[in-house]
Amino acid sequence: MKRMLVGCLAAALLVSSGWATAEAKGKQQSKPKWADKNKDGIPDDWELKYKLGLGKNVANQDKDRDGLTNRVEYNLRLNPTKTDTDKDKILDGDEDTDRDGLTNSAEVALGTKPEDADSDNDHVKDGAEKKGKAQLANLVQKLELQMKTAANQTIKIDYHWSDRHSHLHIKDQTGEVTTNDVQSLINDLQASPSLSNDEVIAKIQTLFSLDTPFRLELEWKYGSGWARKLSVKQDEDKGENAGQPSDDQDDDDQVHDQNHDQDDEGNNSE
Repeated sequence: MKRMLVGCLAAALLVSSGWATAEAKGKQQSKPKWADKNKDGIPDDWELKYKLGLGKNVANQDKDRDGLTNRVEYNLRLNPTKTDTDKDKILDGDEDTDRDGLTNSAEVALGTKPEDADSDNDHVKDGAEKKGKAQLANLVQKLELQMKTAANQTIKIDYHWSDRHSHLHIKDQTGEVTTNDVQSLINDLQASPSLSNDEVIAKIQTLFSLDTPFRLELEWKYGSGWARKLSVKQDEDKGENAGQPSDDQDDDDQVHDQNHDQDDEGNNSE
């Protein structure tokens, strides 16, 4: 009987010891491999190497102001203090690190992962994903439009994506420009990115009822990183000529100033 009790006790000790060993190993495995004093998921050594400090909000800061946070730059193995890490004359934000058809800055703005070509693991690259009717690669990420009408009135439109939202700001001395007008232009540019300059100008004339003479400057950029711009001065008698931006000052008393922010479920590409 005593032998049985001793045997059982020994077995229990062995099992208990095994559990303790396994538990200890589990705890050892759960320990981080590097120091992370501010618990932001970025090694302290990396933050100190680039003199970012160890503050609580370091991961969300953008020291080089290239549109990529320190966390994103760490994930992409970029230098958070340089706007062009590899010195290839392409800004870090305009690089497509994961080769999914979207620039790094576009992925941040749209909420996809710039370090993962298929953020949602659905076997479709992020650039080929659709928002409404437009592929993300063809989504207009930024647009700036300035127009001077025949009546010498100024219209300024600023549209961009940031933090998964679209933002629209309109300054309009005519009081006739609507968000639907701007959205129609954006939809056309997204549906047909290869529109010629003449076709784009014709659409703008129609949408905003521009009579000659008029001036316009347009710059826009797609999620793919493709940027386009055009500058036009069209006179009533002389036809169309490339022109420079107007130096005339706005009459702020006559400006209709509109701000419109939409979340990522808005009608940006419907």
